[in-house]
Amino acid sequence: MKKEDLIKKWLDNEQLTKQESEAFEKLDAYDSYVRISETAKQFKAPEYDVTSNLDIVTQQLKAPNTKTSGKTYFYSILRIAAVFVIGIGIYFSFFNEYKGKEIKTIASQKATITLPDNSIVKINATSSLAYDEKGWENNRELYLDGEAYFNVAKGKKFDVRTSLGVVSVIGTRFNVKQRENIFEVVCYEGIVSVNSNDQIEYLKAGDAIIFNSEISEKLKVTDQEPTWYTNKSYFNKTSYDRVLKELEWQYGVEVKTKNIDPTIVFTGNFVHSDIETALQSITIPMRLKYVINNKTVTLFKE
Repeated sequence: MKKEDLIKKWLDNEQLTKQESEAFEKLDAYDSYVRISETAKQFKAPEYDVTSNLDIVTQQLKAPNTKTSGKTYFYSILRIAAVFVIGIGIYFSFFNEYKGKEIKTIASQKATITLPDNSIVKINATSSLAYDEKGWENNRELYLDGEAYFNVAKGKKFDVRTSLGVVSVIGTRFNVKQRENIFEVVCYEGIVSVNSNDQIEYLKAGDAIIFNSEISEKLKVTDQEPTWYTNKSYFNKTSYDRVLKELEWQYGVEVKTKNIDPTIVFTGNFVHSDIETALQSITIPMRLKYVINNKTVTLFKE
């Protein structure tokens, strides 16, 4: 087995054969790899990219002076351990409080979960949700990155935390959407409080609020529940760039435009089940054409 494949197998915690173990122990940097492993075990981290870490670790250990002075060796180990720490920091930047359950959806995928208190959460495409399952009874709190619809069972305070704000309720139905710099909350039943940018707003059934950077806008809605989990995205006088962003999130594509004003408004909808149908729905009314090239969609004027 090649040296790189052997190290990769060891980094991936795969069982080495007796012959492979003997070969691994004979590597010049064997002691260094063992110390890296012991350092990494001090951190509780998610799975990491073995191939990427292998490349970085190998580059660090190729230098002939890794076994010179103790000080030089110590700093080498610190630099290598930083690979693991950086990955841990990125992953736990928002999720470090939630050591229990995590649910992720990809493009064109939705999920419905039941929380320990029988609250129902419907999660939109390209979203993540995490919460402490064991401590849920005493702390009904979860973190959302993306969009989800909540039907909360009555009980203690229920918090939905996002990077742009917090939504707090006792028992109600509401939708939370946090995408990039857009934070949107719609209340369908009961009352919710929304805290964003040190601004607190209270929404009753039929109220909605949108935070865009530091600007907030209150709206009225007539729907009884969000339409996205019926596999359609609806828009009412919405800027075209937001419509295209929603298409990207639902289908996992990159949308490019040529000679199109992104601030023009669009009213209509598109389906989540077929990208061709979706594109026709948002281009024909605007007299636009489109071309699909793998995961890239280009829109342009006729």
